[in-house]
Amino acid sequence: MTRRCCSRMPARMVPFKEHFLKPESAPFKSATSLQKVIRAGGKHNDLDNVGYTTRHHTFFEMLGNFSFGRYDKTQAIKYAWDFLRKELEMPVDRLRVTVLNSDKESYDIWKNVIGLPEDQIIPSTEEDNFWSMGDGEGPCGPCSEIFWDTRDMNVSDDERWLEVWNLVFMQNFRHADGTLSSLPTLCIDTGMGLERMARVLQSKQNNFQIDQFQTLVDGIRDLLKSEKLPHTNDEDPSVHEKIIADHLRSMSFMIGDGIIPSNVGRGYVLRRIIRRALRSGRQLGFKEPFLTRLYPYLTANFGTEWYPELSTRAETIQNIIQSEETIFFATLEKGLGLLESVFEQPKLQDQKEIPAETAFKLYDTYGFPLDLTVIIAAERGWHVDLGEVEKLQDKQRSQGRESWKGGDNLAKGRLSEWRNQSIFPEFTGYDHSLLHQESQIVAVDVDTKAKTPQVLLSIDPCPFYGMGGGQVPDAGSITLANGQEWDVVDVFQPYEGGLVMRIQPKTSTTFTEQLLQDEEFLMVGNLVKTNVDKRLRQGAEIHHTATHLLNAGLRRVLQADVVQAGSAVEPARLRFDFTYGKPVSSKQLQQIEDWINEVALTDAKTKTRHFPLQKAIDAGAIAVFSEKYSDLVRVVEVPEVTKELCGGTHVTNLRQLYPFKIVSESSVAAGTRRIEAIAGPACIEWYRNEYRFIPPVLNAVRANSSSELGPKVDKLSTQLRDTQRQLTHVTDKLAQADPGLPVLSTLYKDHKVKVHQIDASLDGGFMLQRANYLKEHQNEDIHVLVSNNTVMVAVNAKSVRDVTAQNVLKQVLTNINGKGGGKNELAQARLLDNKLEQSELQAKVIESLGE
Repeated sequence: MTRRCCSRMPARMVPFKEHFLKPESAPFKSATSLQKVIRAGGKHNDLDNVGYTTRHHTFFEMLGNFSFGRYDKTQAIKYAWDFLRKELEMPVDRLRVTVLNSDKESYDIWKNVIGLPEDQIIPSTEEDNFWSMGDGEGPCGPCSEIFWDTRDMNVSDDERWLEVWNLVFMQNFRHADGTLSSLPTLCIDTGMGLERMARVLQSKQNNFQIDQFQTLVDGIRDLLKSEKLPHTNDEDPSVHEKIIADHLRSMSFMIGDGIIPSNVGRGYVLRRIIRRALRSGRQLGFKEPFLTRLYPYLTANFGTEWYPELSTRAETIQNIIQSEETIFFATLEKGLGLLESVFEQPKLQDQKEIPAETAFKLYDTYGFPLDLTVIIAAERGWHVDLGEVEKLQDKQRSQGRESWKGGDNLAKGRLSEWRNQSIFPEFTGYDHSLLHQESQIVAVDVDTKAKTPQVLLSIDPCPFYGMGGGQVPDAGSITLANGQEWDVVDVFQPYEGGLVMRIQPKTSTTFTEQLLQDEEFLMVGNLVKTNVDKRLRQGAEIHHTATHLLNAGLRRVLQADVVQAGSAVEPARLRFDFTYGKPVSSKQLQQIEDWINEVALTDAKTKTRHFPLQKAIDAGAIAVFSEKYSDLVRVVEVPEVTKELCGGTHVTNLRQLYPFKIVSESSVAAGTRRIEAIAGPACIEWYRNEYRFIPPVLNAVRANSSSELGPKVDKLSTQLRDTQRQLTHVTDKLAQADPGLPVLSTLYKDHKVKVHQIDASLDGGFMLQRANYLKEHQNEDIHVLVSNNTVMVAVNAKSVRDVTAQNVLKQVLTNINGKGGGKNELAQARLLDNKLEQSELQAKVIESLGE
């Protein structure tokens, strides 16, 4: 039996990493899990296989069982075998197992304890039967896998033998240098894919034939029928039906967990999944958004008990999917049209290669995914030189690259060295008493090749904040041992545990001159004095804490499981993006604002503590899905108000947030809303700026106080509407009357032309009214109206059939410098030479048309 690498899912056991290392720390000796898993990016990426194999998915449910020193290898193998043989009644002759070729203990258990024949025990290499957490440090060990013989002789061995169970024996620890040591206690991690086991038990030849997928496939076929598109009733779904069914599950769960489509990270994986599903829909014949119409079939599968987010966030999930559908269908049509033109080019027929420039243009200009171009090309027997496309991408990046925050590649290389040298300064900025302190330079890099010359500096301890999380970096200065000050213009975290400042000289001298003077004081080991700009820091802290309260307020008022989709925390404002399917009403915004102000006035205090990640989440701390967290996390809490994982800086007393004001609420994408707000001193300043417009208005409307302003404005608005109605009535009458201004006449193609002067004080609306009146009531004539720098031509097409207003205007412009156009009955031009008097303009029109 040949086989391919097992489905090793790090996500299954990562939460238990510390328990594998220290089993005595586990609150239980064994555990069982049912976990939703996404495999569509990074090291474990099955995206391109979905639809083309019998077993691959981008989303599946993983069953796990764990032992933290409770049982040994023999018991683990016996439990697995007994479950498969006795509980599930799987025949022994259709089962095979693999073991690591050096794991004699496992081999002997299968042979002597279980009694499995030698030809059903397959020794394999570490590549297939050794589990580790990626390439880094961590618990690891040999594994033994159980395979089911599908007895499908029409497929390769890889497809015939289906892995259904994986037993990982956590007995080793891999060190940073790659060496292994033994763990004091053996732990067990087992995993079983639910979809695969369902396939075996339901006697299906394909994962997509099991009952859960059949519901989705039936839904796809129902839609095809309703749209009168070709469809089948085959038991085995088509490739495109498989892709849509699988991808709908993935995208819905990802959005439900707070991931938003974007062009980076998890968001890009989500966008690829949605677009790949849409392209398959297009292949089936769908030309309009259809995925959200399948959503009820998805929730019918999962119900509300196990994954309630599919129901509680249904509106948000569907809105985001539909928005992506609408945008991408337009993109897809453009991209397919361009590709079709490439396929038809005679000069490309021999090599059948899509030019790299075309593939790059599709992605860069039209947003057409490169992997989709590759798939479509392959379906036509064509290919894409991805290496050449990558060169074009690199070229664009190098041409458009701005100065990197931490300098150019020279600086990046140096920062990588800093990480390898374990330069990890202590951040002390949570304590305001340490914002002005003495620190030591632990790393420095002078970068003169950047767009703006700079010095990169790492000091320990470091009170300057620059750890992201939406909060802007600190600003301030450092003072060298010679008394010279340098401005801290940026602070960033190039790697976990690292903090780097970008500094520039405070003096007016050139960078090079100042560097020569201070170079000996900017060396590793020298001391500096720090000066964090406290005013800016306090403003950021106020708005960061206000962001946490806003998050809590939204959940409280909207009665929805709001998911944070991004934030920006600045000294004078905050921005908070969140998933929600519709605008937040004015009444709701007022309720949120009032609640936050009430909480701020309670004089409540913030508390910060550190917990293991899982313990913090179990305790109800809110995590931002797009953020990466370490095993030990910082929790910021206002008791009975809010509790979030956060590494940012915050106020100690909520009274500092008062007053709080929501400035705006808007949409940034389908299913994603944005609130901008201000708090504390920044809010007071905002109110002052807003109020300065009030006194002049009060004076203008003769009101004594702002309470009188509303009635006064209402009265003025009523008067203005009445005046406007009267003016419209008078204008209508005037347009139909003889204005008494000179009218000149001529002939043009046997038609009488009347050239009318329009009073320069009347606007363009009156001119249009007059033109319409003339062409209806003097319909045998051609009318040209002139006013200021405007010429308008009116022709009644029913009465004057051989002349159009456009043609007349074109003839007029041969003698007058102007630009314009129009239709058969009305045309208009704006003159570029506005020095002409009305009478001169009238004469020039006659001159251009006269025969």
